[in-house]
Formats: sequence, structure tokens, C-alpha cells
Amino acid sequence: MHVLSYIPTGVLSLFFAWYLLPLAYANSYFVISQPSKGAQWANGAVNPVSWTKGLLDGVNSVDIELARLSQDGLIFVARDVPATGSTGSLNILLQDVPAGDDYYLLFLNSTHGVMYASSQRFAIADAANGTAASPANAPTVTVSGGPNPTAVFATTFPPSANGVRAPGWQALEGASRPLIGIASAVLVCALGGAWTVL
Repeated sequence: MHVLSYIPTGVLSLFFAWYLLPLAYANSYFVISQPSKGAQWANGAVNPVSWTKGLLDGVNSVDIELARLSQDGLIFVARDVPATGSTGSLNILLQDVPAGDDYYLLFLNSTHGVMYASSQRFAIADAANGTAASPANAPTVTVSGGPNPTAVFATTFPPSANGVRAPGWQALEGASRPLIGIASAVLVCALGGAWTVL
């Protein structure tokens, strides 16, 4: 008799499925590089936002919101910002945004409530004394006023597929590792069941 025959097949199936689970991982990497920790933005100036993300994460657009730690409410900056490449940038022109040193940028999909990343804490000043130059060839969004729960996004970019693939085999493009992992787990479970019957 084999040593493995003393272990229940359900336990073996779970063990092998857990062992093969890393093959079915998702490529998730999203880092906001600007504004950096301690950056000083200014009203009346164009302030840069830049990020780096994974290529195969299925995120083609993001929604950007500005949050303040000491106050309730959000400032809706931009909806459906293109994020198809590994890097991206956007300029934000602030007008009459309340000054403070406890602001964060949130990158998310506001439709589904999935948050991809949040920036480091940064400050917004009343005077135009920002610390960074604007990225070249990036669109500029103008944001005015403080948090308003009834406000809409300051800018809405044209819609994108946002990770939705065409039906058929094209939908499986780039998903070979997760499919191999799932197929391997199913095969191991089937072999464990067949081993039990024999």
C-alpha cells in the first residue's frame, strides 16, 4: 500500500489545489509616484500626477478622487482616465481647493468600488508655490472648490473597454498562467477521485 492512500482524498485534493494556486495569480501592481510623500501642491498652479502599473492587470482606465483625512467628503477629479500603458500621467489645476496637509489621491473604479492605489500624503497650499513641474503631453483637469457629495467628476474622459475582452478565444489572451493553474488543480482533483475509486 502507498503512504498517500492513508490520507483522505479530500485533504489531498485541497493540498494539491492550494499547492498549484500560485500558478493562477493576477498581475496586480499599481504605484502612484507623484505626488510623493510631503509634496506641496498649490492653488492656481498645475500639479503633476504620475503612476506606474502592471501591463497585464486588465485595468485600462481609472477614476481619480481627491480625499482629505480631516474632513468628510471627496473631490471628484477625473473619470475614465486612460491607463493602458505601464506608466501614466495627468496634470491637475487647482482652483479654490481648501488648503491642508492631509490630502490623498485615490485611484479606483468608482462603478465597482475597486480601489487600485492611493497616493502618499501631500499638502495643498493657498499660494502658487508648487514643488514639481508638469509632465509633458499629459491632459490637464481643472478642479474647483472643496468636497461636495452632489458634485460630478470635473472631467470625464471617453469610455474605454476597461479590461473587457471580445467574446471567444480572444477573451483568453494573456490568461495562460491562470488557466494552466486552474486546469492543473482540476486535473489533480480528478486524479485524486479516480485514485479513491480504484
